[in-house]
Amino acid sequence: MPPPAPKKFLVIALAGIGDALISTPLIRELRTNFPDAEIDALVFWAGSRDLLAGNPYLRRVHQCNSFEVGAPAFLKFMFGLRKERYDVSINTHPQSKLEYRIVARIIGAQQRLSHTYDNSNFLDELLVTRAMPQDYSIHSADNNLK
Repeated sequence: MPPPAPKKFLVIALAGIGDALISTPLIRELRTNFPDAEIDALVFWAGSRDLLAGNPYLRRVHQCNSFEVGAPAFLKFMFGLRKERYDVSINTHPQSKLEYRIVARIIGAQQRLSHTYDNSNFLDELLVTRAMPQDYSIHSADNNLK
């Protein structure tokens, strides 16, 4: 018997408005493949939140800017997302900063997906459960879909 399909996804697109936009084909594919799932997004910038707010495939867009609220409030917000009990979090491409994978670990989805980056190191094995190889010869949106 196959394992049950994931019910809650979190698409993490913290880098900027462009990266939030590039995550939209992935969000659409998640909805197509998991029509009954709850799909949320996490963004850093208010502009990214505004961009994704009207996306019909998303249930909710979480937004918190650590520069505006400060580190303690940002960490409290991230630990609050643990209560959502996401089955899968996906760090969208390109988010090569270690900090983005730390955020995924704090949120604590059972499966934490990311890409392998040139600056990846032993910590990545602790932070993500699966790292997909990236292909610099294709667009970032296509790397997300892979």
